[in-house]
Amino acid sequence: TISKIQRIIMSKTKEKLFSIENSLSDSGYLISHDVKLPNDDIAQIVASRTYLSWKGLVIKSQHILISTINNPTIANIKTLYQFGFCFGKERNRVPLLRGVQFGYMIIPVILANEVSKELKNYINSPPKKRWGIMEFPVVWDAISNNINFYEETPIWNGAFYSDLRKVVLKHIF
Repeated sequence: TISKIQRIIMSKTKEKLFSIENSLSDSGYLISHDVKLPNDDIAQIVASRTYLSWKGLVIKSQHILISTINNPTIANIKTLYQFGFCFGKERNRVPLLRGVQFGYMIIPVILANEVSKELKNYINSPPKKRWGIMEFPVVWDAISNNINFYEETPIWNGAFYSDLRKVVLKHIF
């Protein structure tokens, strides 16, 4: 049987998903539901948009993947990122070379009821450098209602990290 605490957490998570979806939809993102991931997990929401950023006059293909996982691991967030990049290439074909006035912003988001210290450390560490791709992993802890993401600004792709933080703070938190 499901305990009262588990029901409350599930309810908070469903409310959070609903709130995020409405916010993204209202901002013009194209929304997909229940997208199957390679490891048999599900991304409950995948939101995409392509826009011109005035910072450097570049086209950004932005993809947010949101999955609910009870006890997520670093592997779960990496799977969301990898799938998000593949999904982005399929969904938004832009006839420009990646890294030359065009790039991807992948925001893997996990809504969890328990977040390990190991995952928090991974999320709060500087992102891996990739050519023409930015990864901005986020984990929301349903129990504490805390959100974890890299809060500093890296030198690599640093001009665009304020955009990523704004998206997370506006739509996720």
